[in-house]
Amino acid sequence: MRSIRFLPLLLCLVLTGCALRPAPPVIPTGAPTTAASSPTATTQPPATPAAAQPTSAPSDVPDSAGQQVYDAVLRPQAEGSIRTEGMTEYRLTVNLAPDLSRLAGQEEIRYTNRETIPLDVVYLHLYPNLWDDGMTVTDAQAAGRPVTVTYPTGDDAVGLPLDPPLAPGDSVDLSLRFAEPIPSGEGVGNYGEFALTSDVLAMAHFYPTVAVYDTGWRLETPAPWGDVIFHDASLYDVTFTAPADLTVVATGATLGRTQNADGTATWQLGGGPMRDFNIVASKDYRSLSAPVGDITVNSYFLPQDEGGGQKALDWVARALVIYQKEFGAYPYRELDVAATGTSAGGVEYPGMIAIAERLYSDPARQDFFESATAHEVAHQWWYNAVGNDQINHPWLDESLAQYSAFLYYLDTYGEQGGEGFIAAMNARLARASNQAMPIGLPVASYTADEYSAIVYGRGPLFFLALRDRLGAEKMTDFLRRYYASEMWQIATPEAFRALAEEVAGASLADLFQKWVGP
Repeated sequence: MRSIRFLPLLLCLVLTGCALRPAPPVIPTGAPTTAASSPTATTQPPATPAAAQPTSAPSDVPDSAGQQVYDAVLRPQAEGSIRTEGMTEYRLTVNLAPDLSRLAGQEEIRYTNRETIPLDVVYLHLYPNLWDDGMTVTDAQAAGRPVTVTYPTGDDAVGLPLDPPLAPGDSVDLSLRFAEPIPSGEGVGNYGEFALTSDVLAMAHFYPTVAVYDTGWRLETPAPWGDVIFHDASLYDVTFTAPADLTVVATGATLGRTQNADGTATWQLGGGPMRDFNIVASKDYRSLSAPVGDITVNSYFLPQDEGGGQKALDWVARALVIYQKEFGAYPYRELDVAATGTSAGGVEYPGMIAIAERLYSDPARQDFFESATAHEVAHQWWYNAVGNDQINHPWLDESLAQYSAFLYYLDTYGEQGGEGFIAAMNARLARASNQAMPIGLPVASYTADEYSAIVYGRGPLFFLALRDRLGAEKMTDFLRRYYASEMWQIATPEAFRALAEEVAGASLADLFQKWVGP
């Protein structure tokens, strides 16, 4: 357990942590150099999906959420090409207090042992308790029988013992109840990701989450900066009951909404594969939408921020076009961008990005607003579809997302935009006292200043050096192959380097030694 309330100064030290604003890219004020792909947006009132019957309360042993749930999220070309067998399945029934001050839920999990040894326990992260938020767990069961849970690291992880142990390839059904207060104001999480701020509810990390097992259960306490999430791709079926006047935005898809007699509504949400599940909501949200091919982009913002909401919509739409060309197809039918009270510039979630509301109407920060949006969209490829250990190898997603933002600026604004972005990364790196620090260290091995300068500044410069070595065409080929081969897996630095050397047709030891480290 950690009791930490991070100082605003520390929260301003990384791009996804609002960063002491980076020197903005040198970007021409004229039109982009490539043909605009952003289609005409349509203003929408708060979304009210077509009515559907709510899912019945979960049984003691959950059925599979069903391929139809995932097909509602996945683009048609992705259906049938993604194997969901063996992925962890979550069924959540969540009730929000009328004043939005508390939530309570029932969670059922189907967990499959994909390891080569029997497992005698399954561990779940209780992320809000990293910040003393008061999540409690009761009524735990395994295979339909009550179990006495264990707390191996204080109260930020809980273990459900299995007797008999779960053999490789077998599945077990777990269930528990959970409840927690929702903090108001600054919130909790590294960047206030779980909070009610200015009538915007952000619910990141709100449910007990199965830990990753690799050489053992991964229960280490994350650093007070950087991301805490390190998850397997999983499947979700979520029933969410809350005041009916909320506009609810969730990862995945909204499958239905039913009005209840007591002034609440019940939303049926679901999807997968996804690394995480998040909900944001506000009675004040307005929205704009636009198609990008067969993908719908939705922008949610507060009433005074419609201009910023339109910009966010345009930037997300453009980034989707660029990144699909460079990396491969985006997997989902929609992508949401929502203004929240996060102290970060932006935070990534599957099928959703959150951008700090304060950026929407601040003329002095529009360059950062755009770069943060481009960065967070890139995380749909690097963090979500291609997972990695964000605690120990943050460069695999954060540095690569920064390099992706370089490609966005290069494509959108031409060589001047690309050069301006590189200048901004060099300016960020200049803040480090040791500018030659490896980018491949765990988050906890850096100070907050070093993490910002090295992972977000030096990291994308490594990818540019790799691009110079391979050539632009081979770099594109490499990242497309990396995306395809590691999709829904957890990529490792070793796999990344091996594929890079295969594409290069030569050893890249000197490059990795110089930039990534031993």
